Amino acid sequence: MARFTVTETTWSGVPALRLCDDDAHTVATLVPGFGGNLISLTDQGEELLRTAPDAEALRAKPTRWGIPVLMPPNRIAGGRFRFNGREYQLELTDSSGLHHNHGFPVRRPWQVAATGTAPGASATIRFAAADHPDVMAQFPHPFVLELTYTLEGRTLRCRPVIRNLGEEPMPFGLGFHPYFLAPQEEEIFVRLTPGRLWEMQEWMPTGRFLEPQGTYDLSTWQPAHAVTRGEGYAVAAPEPDGWSRFELANRTTGRTLALRAAPAYRHWLIFNGFAGSFSAEPYTCMTNAFNLDLDPAVSGMAALAPGEERRDLEWELTWSERAQ
Repeated sequence: MARFTVTETTWSGVPALRLCDDDAHTVATLVPGFGGNLISLTDQGEELLRTAPDAEALRAKPTRWGIPVLMPPNRIAGGRFRFNGREYQLELTDSSGLHHNHGFPVRRPWQVAATGTAPGASATIRFAAADHPDVMAQFPHPFVLELTYTLEGRTLRCRPVIRNLGEEPMPFGLGFHPYFLAPQEEEIFVRLTPGRLWEMQEWMPTGRFLEPQGTYDLSTWQPAHAVTRGEGYAVAAPEPDGWSRFELANRTTGRTLALRAAPAYRHWLIFNGFAGSFSAEPYTCMTNAFNLDLDPAVSGMAALAPGEERRDLEWELTWSERAQ
């Protein structure tokens, strides 16, 4: 019997892909048609993510469950910015109706490009902007974003590839918004690679930095339920290989989870706005980076040249077996 399987199935009545490691009893479920969301991740049948109760809930709030894909990440003030002599006005999608929030792919269907079972259970999904006239009308860059998820044991890897197929430079930012279960009644602590704390006003960075103190200082373990929601950090002291790391330790169950992100992810947003979950979001650029009057080395603002492809955007999630 094969250790790794990839199965076409359904989740809440919609097409899904089930990635399974039968030896480790771990399963990841993707719903490509709903923003390419990895909606469920289980170990021995125990859910690790905040998953939507059904497809209607996911359709209504696509950025609040599973692992949403953010391109660009977080808010763009007023949905407006200027780049390479062009004025952009993007759809206003945040809860206030005032700002663009979390990009285009998270609200639109993706296609399945490939599946495989070596070395782990894997699936490649693709979002092509040219397939969506409403996207091209706002953001006239025919980019293609592919994600390859691979499940092996208690490790989930994501390998994104972004390509600018257009004839003009394209503004670029990418992020992910995993929602890890963190029940209020359990003793849970978090920590993050040391970073500078962005000063925030109404969810937007001011361009200044603060010295993290108290529960804002995530370089040491902090109680998850005391950490302030919506704080941004710029990586200051990455690991020797250049990667950065978030860890969540559940001292009630004995399970520890670690999310590592490649050097391209120079920013993290910490969010615990929904009771029972905790998010650590790796970003290539900070919120509203396209409008920040800062050196791109500080804001993370980036551009893809015509025909350029980037493959330096990997991240990896590992977790331990439950002790109890």
